[in-house]
Amino acid sequence: MIAYLRKNRDKAKRPAVFLDRDGTLIHDRPGFYLTDPAKLRFYRYTFKALKLLSGLGYRLIVITNQSGVGRGYLTLGASAAINRRMQANLAQNGALLDGIYFCPHGPDEGCACRKPAPGLVKEAAKHHRLDLGRSYLIGDKLSDMRLAGALKLRRVFLKSGHGRSQLKKYPGPLKKQVIKNDLLAAARWIEERQVKVKMKVKNRKSRRR
Repeated sequence: MIAYLRKNRDKAKRPAVFLDRDGTLIHDRPGFYLTDPAKLRFYRYTFKALKLLSGLGYRLIVITNQSGVGRGYLTLGASAAINRRMQANLAQNGALLDGIYFCPHGPDEGCACRKPAPGLVKEAAKHHRLDLGRSYLIGDKLSDMRLAGALKLRRVFLKSGHGRSQLKKYPGPLKKQVIKNDLLAAARWIEERQVKVKMKVKNRKSRRR
């Protein structure tokens, strides 16, 4: 489902950074559901990290499982209000999202949108011209990494949010990932990687002359 879609006249095909929400952009307490927009709390580095990624040319798209709706902890309207407040607060701090897509279903409903199912990314691809081959997914759960693997997206696993507990629970598959402490560290790693790629291209061109 769509919680927010930015009206953007830029029709160029660009890579995206797909971002988990809870534990990646905002604080997440394991075992608790965010049900009140007033209790939304960003990590202190979130704005800086998103502005860095946007400056590198990536579209910023949030994809989030919100099973609290399906479990009855909050209404669909309350979930939408939380996402709208998040988007507005980010915009006020200079971090512009291109879209927010969420799955409201419970884990046993068999939907096609609950991560690691690919539905949210496929839905986003209908609304944005995306270069998935150069896109990233950043999140704090194994389901994020499995989704990225299924769609062959580049990925970064975070220790924030559920990250550390997930590393203990699934040490095998997660220790094979690129692991960073938080979103800002991930954004800086992506920046460094982009610089290295540009240098390689530049060196190849100079050798051909």
